[in-house]
Amino acid sequence: MRAIVINKPFEAYIKDVDDPKPGVGEVLVSVKACGVCGTDIHIFRGEESRVSYPIVPGHEFSGVVVDVGSDVGGDVSVGDSVVVDPNVFCGECYYCRRGYSNYCERWEGIGVTRDGGMAEKVVVPAKAVYRIPKDIPFDVAALAEPISCILHGIDLASPYNVHSIAIFGAGPIGLIFLILLKRFTSAKIAVFEVASHRIDMAKVIGADIVENPLNIDIAKIANEVSNGRGFDMVIDASGNIDAISRILKLDFIAPTGKILLFGVAPPNKKVEIEPHQIYRKEVKIIGSYVNPYTMYRAIDVLKSIKEFNKIIDRIDLEEALSILKGKPRRQYIKPVIVF
Repeated sequence: MRAIVINKPFEAYIKDVDDPKPGVGEVLVSVKACGVCGTDIHIFRGEESRVSYPIVPGHEFSGVVVDVGSDVGGDVSVGDSVVVDPNVFCGECYYCRRGYSNYCERWEGIGVTRDGGMAEKVVVPAKAVYRIPKDIPFDVAALAEPISCILHGIDLASPYNVHSIAIFGAGPIGLIFLILLKRFTSAKIAVFEVASHRIDMAKVIGADIVENPLNIDIAKIANEVSNGRGFDMVIDASGNIDAISRILKLDFIAPTGKILLFGVAPPNKKVEIEPHQIYRKEVKIIGSYVNPYTMYRAIDVLKSIKEFNKIIDRIDLEEALSILKGKPRRQYIKPVIVF
């Protein structure tokens, strides 16, 4: 079979490799679609400390079960259409027993510590597989993992009694936030983005306000949409340290407002913050990490919301390899490999 293999940082290629065989408690999935994520690029660059090289990347994927190992049970069968939760947890450690499987002490990451979905076939634990209806296209189903992560962030931020929300970043994460928050809330939503093709997509999806933050006074916009209060919620979906620094100045967040830091900022980068403003405004700053127990809900979202197709750019393995190497052939919103 063909697969993208990252042999070591900055060395990757498409390679013919043997088909894997499922072991005890495992299934073999014929991959139909796999998203390309910023984490995959970090792995190519050697910026993810948990990686076991050589590695087949890819943790956002869908496919069909084509073989099962022993002791799999009856929850999954050959022929099932599935998505895969790449975060494999033990269920027994301190954090798992408290409901925080995202901090499992024996965590395994498909596409990080074991081979992932940028291949024609992949072996995964049966417990990581979730069946999907036949009417969800495989390329759209590949968004289940990022949607599940975003649902966890929404759970933590609880945006249900707010009147205005700002989203920084209109990449795939910011746009999925926009799609979901438009469905889940009645808040007025402003999106701030610098790339023109992403600005255009945020408008297509229906943000109330879309602006380049480098060209406008954010505090002025916040006051205009909130009768002078400021945004009730601000979400960073970019991971850009300059955007996060701007958010944490706290000059356009309303009293009792919430800040959700969802985008993955570079390790060891620092920002300045004035603690007095957190105290004075009762601002809540919230982190969000991966997707504990939200995959079933992500599938329900995919059943009921049809807009996700708009953000997908369908590509092949060769184009995915170019993206990993920092040489994209065109502009993308969400590149998804289709096999």
